Amino acid sequence: MSKGRVLLGMSGGVDSSVAAMMLQKDGYEVVGLTFIFSELKEQNEFAVKEAQKLAQEIGIEHFVCDLRSEFTKLIVNYFTQEYQKGRTPFPCAICNPELKFKNLLKNAEIYHCNYIATGHYARIKKHKGKQYIFEGTDTEKDQSFFLWGLDKEVLNKLILPLGALNKMQTREYANTLGFSCLSQKKDSLGICFIEENNYRKFLKSKCIEFKRGYFVDKEGRVLGRHSGILNYTIGQRRGLGISANKPMFVSGISATTNEIVLSDYEDLYKNKILVSNMKCVDIQEFDKDKVFIVRIRYRLQNTPCKINILHKDQAIVYLLEPVAMVANGQTAVFYDGNRLVGGGFIESSE
Repeated sequence: MSKGRVLLGMSGGVDSSVAAMMLQKDGYEVVGLTFIFSELKEQNEFAVKEAQKLAQEIGIEHFVCDLRSEFTKLIVNYFTQEYQKGRTPFPCAICNPELKFKNLLKNAEIYHCNYIATGHYARIKKHKGKQYIFEGTDTEKDQSFFLWGLDKEVLNKLILPLGALNKMQTREYANTLGFSCLSQKKDSLGICFIEENNYRKFLKSKCIEFKRGYFVDKEGRVLGRHSGILNYTIGQRRGLGISANKPMFVSGISATTNEIVLSDYEDLYKNKILVSNMKCVDIQEFDKDKVFIVRIRYRLQNTPCKINILHKDQAIVYLLEPVAMVANGQTAVFYDGNRLVGGGFIESSE
């Protein structure tokens, strides 16, 4: 007997393909859905072709959903505007809750599916009666960091088949079932809608102006000329094009004054962050004296912190260990052990 119909987001890659086979083996009636987001024609055609091929081979329904217009309005415009504001955008944090999972849920209704699923390396389970995202068991591949914005309506219907696997096990699973071609596929890297991961070239293609301005030190003294704030990121040292008697790093970017602040590396360390657009499963658990773990980067960073909720979508995060290179516009993601409890966008740090 079927456990129910599940709508699976299929990219044509090994992860979502193995997720489809695992769900099918576990007794679900799988329906595949491939989203078309970007204007990269070759990439879109490849994803659809590969997903359709697998769907046919394992005997599941497959559909395509064209979201290019919505993606441009929501993600591409956000991406370009954030850079123009001197911030560092993180498009996945918008795309996952506002586009990908929202449309999975919407299409699940259309195709009469009880559940939705993806090939993310994370787990979902209950804690005190509520559904939460947990880290995947493979800490090197864990993708819970990208899922903090999902609301309870999504979490209550979400299945994550790959949460207990590592990447090697996923490839071996494909091999075992006779899909060796899948196991050899490379992981996709970088920003999905930007060719060669060259964001500067992408911004120029959108006619975004790279206006020259000044490098200044912490006291506002001019150190030289920069080639446009869009060319620089917090913590950058190389490619500044100035002469100095010591290493200098980008510690601040101001769109208002069109200035780049340079300083010593020690000045990159911060111990307090203001977070906005905060989302969480249960705001009541954010006791200001409780210690959580915060990540401001996907990998290799877990920092103990305390969180003071100012109101429902804004918080001050006190870092118990200073963290370098905190960029406005990036995300702060909070954990209680390996349970993801919330996250938000970094507005400022000090």
